Amino acid sequence: MTEYSFQVGGWGASLTDLYARKADVLLRGYRGWNTRRALAALKDIFPKDALSQPALVVVFFGANDASFPMPSGKGQHVPVEEFKQNLRSIALYLLSLSKTTRVILVTAPPVHEEGRKEFARGKHGEKAARFTDRTNERAKGYAQACIEVSKEVNVGVVDLWSAIQREKNWEMECLSDGLHLTAEGDRVLFSELIKVIEEADWSPSLSSNSMVEDYNEPSVYDNVHPFFEYSDDSYLRL
Repeated sequence: MTEYSFQVGGWGASLTDLYARKADVLLRGYRGWNTRRALAALKDIFPKDALSQPALVVVFFGANDASFPMPSGKGQHVPVEEFKQNLRSIALYLLSLSKTTRVILVTAPPVHEEGRKEFARGKHGEKAARFTDRTNERAKGYAQACIEVSKEVNVGVVDLWSAIQREKNWEMECLSDGLHLTAEGDRVLFSELIKVIEEADWSPSLSSNSMVEDYNEPSVYDNVHPFFEYSDDSYLRL
């Protein structure tokens, strides 16, 4: 959800484009991770003694945590109550990095169960599982848990589970395999994320409209058309 967001049309790529010359947008999301694994690596990824701390961290978990538990204990599943505690710990740690570090949580996206089955059949053929690895009802529970945590620790939140399902034909238009986002799904997330940033009562504001561009002062190197300094096209022979 996050690592692939820096591909063409992804919400991470869109953020990078929007904040060009104003802020650096860094990828620190890894495919397949859940909150348990992220919490274990959190201090390595965001050390408190770093020379500079992030102005904003977008935390996007839930899709993997909400997968079904395996009898062996292996896999991505994290029980919802532990998920909430992990998410709470992640958010509070990030807020402690600096007085101006902000956090936005993003809920799990919805799941199109038949789309997951079709994807599995296309990938594994007759060896594909007869049942889905995730359900939309489970995703809903983890999305609600994410929203609850955002209110507890007073951070921003994007309810992606609901936002996606408000789109027409969301199952096909917004999800590529019943779970991961298409370019249209990324557009929805980007739009909702920007809305949260622009409406937040943060000082300083993190809205791109409020930021100045780097090195935008007048310079002798600014573009000047030859027309303004030549009376003819003699400059072409220089």
